[in-house]
Amino acid sequence: MAEPADRRVRRTRDLLHRALIELMIERGYDRVSVSDIIARADVGRSTFYAHYRDKDDLLLVSCTEYLRREIARTAAPGSPLAPLRVMFHLAAHYPEVYRPLVGPKVSATVLRSYRRSCAELLGEVLGEQADGTITFLSWGLVGLIAEMIDPATALTPGQAWHRFETLALPGLNGAGDAGPARADGAEPPAPQ
Repeated sequence: MAEPADRRVRRTRDLLHRALIELMIERGYDRVSVSDIIARADVGRSTFYAHYRDKDDLLLVSCTEYLRREIARTAAPGSPLAPLRVMFHLAAHYPEVYRPLVGPKVSATVLRSYRRSCAELLGEVLGEQADGTITFLSWGLVGLIAEMIDPATALTPGQAWHRFETLALPGLNGAGDAGPARADGAEPPAPQ
């Protein structure tokens, strides 16, 4: 889905996304209703339904749009998997946002939505790969982000990248990021 061009549309969608994330952090996804979201965002019910089918659609579409914007803003050009580094850095810097998306108490609906968002972005980055490959890699990505926000494992973005690279790149026949992996788990340079 393309990014909305109209600033008013973007602003409304951003308000709804922010309201959903704030409410998920406070209550958990299952305890949030569309009424709660529109009250927090201060938009009308008809406005909500003009943009999204339901709160599941809001979660999937708004997370994907947000990730796309951040990737476009910060990813290093010329590196096909640079968007993944951006995603790892976002998870490291905003664990409180990612816990309701991939944490231990997440609902199956939220986890599947976030995984679909990751799969969509991976599909854009990797091009025409088999659906099974994208599905496999997206679950791997979600699992690594979950390990990053888990205090027991607390992977750094560099460690998560190294694990993803080990998991994915041998099967992608050279579609990997330029430069060798840091075997010591040290941080790679932050996205520009």
